[in-house]
Amino acid sequence: MRVAINALLLSGQFSGVEKAIWSFLRHIGEGAEDEFVALVGSDFDERLLDGARVGIERLPVTNRSRLARIVYEERWLARRLKGFDLFHAPGYVAPKRLPCPLVLTVYDLVALTHPELAKRSNVLHYRWRLPRSARAAARIIVPLECVARQVAERLGVERERVRVVPLGVDARLKPPSLDARARVRARHHLSRPYILFVGNVEPKKNLPTLLRAFASLKRGGLPHELAIAGKQGWKCREVLRLPAELGIEADVRLLGYVEEEDLAGLYGGAELFAFPSLVEGFGLPPLEAMACGTPVVASDAEALVESTGDAAERFPALDAPALADAIRRVLSDAALRERLRATGFARAAQFTWPRAAELTRAVYREARVP
Repeated sequence: MRVAINALLLSGQFSGVEKAIWSFLRHIGEGAEDEFVALVGSDFDERLLDGARVGIERLPVTNRSRLARIVYEERWLARRLKGFDLFHAPGYVAPKRLPCPLVLTVYDLVALTHPELAKRSNVLHYRWRLPRSARAAARIIVPLECVARQVAERLGVERERVRVVPLGVDARLKPPSLDARARVRARHHLSRPYILFVGNVEPKKNLPTLLRAFASLKRGGLPHELAIAGKQGWKCREVLRLPAELGIEADVRLLGYVEEEDLAGLYGGAELFAFPSLVEGFGLPPLEAMACGTPVVASDAEALVESTGDAAERFPALDAPALADAIRRVLSDAALRERLRATGFARAAQFTWPRAAELTRAVYREARVP
């Protein structure tokens, strides 16, 4: 079986969906006899897939322009799929009139269920293309059961066509050595114990609640810094402005995007990982922190409850005092920290990219059956 995989989303620094697609591509061909071909843009860096058992086909469109990509996908991509037995669109949407069966990956329905937390361009785009793509798919892959229910209910898709394939934690993420921690701390100028958040700085991540909780803890004498690692997304100005307004500007470190090779040291060096998201499709950073041995405090967003289970200390997403209390409990209770570390290791170990690739290949075989 020849499978084409749309990888036009891959450009620049990976996070969120892009990181999931990149990680999936690195493992999809392991131990498989089928042929997998990643369809990439004209400026894609092939070194990103070094060692992966996947072919690369360059398409005549830049992978750095969203508009150019959308137009190309709608008008010309289907023509490039002749000769393939299956097309996998791992980024929510697919073109019309495909010459082969479609497998579609939908990570969440935030643009439809919480439009106030998504860019207007994304809301319009997914309202237009996502329902149509879902109806055309032979199988739809989602990362969690809660997303499967949403897809069936919101998009009117038969639940029998939806398959749950959880994301994976990169095997390189494990407790770092003391030297690795020290190098990362020095590189990012983290001179004190720190609480960590990793993710794009955007509304759904609910960082104002974390900052207000942290300000409350600082007023109570907490010696820690708060490190925020992630690209600045849309509507990030409030987050950038709030530390000064709360009087904690000297204690908040905005690290920007952190390269993959620094993540284990950054996660493992943190005293605690905090993830206050309002909504997620999966929520990979808490599991990455768990894999590195860091206790996690996470919101009660439905996807995070499903993905992290009982391995995280929980709080209501918009309740800053409750978040402050949860952080205080974990930092002050050695037995609780040890329990969270142990359950976190076990939880993170359940999510691997080889397993995700194996389950995805099984979905491919289902989709090929008339």
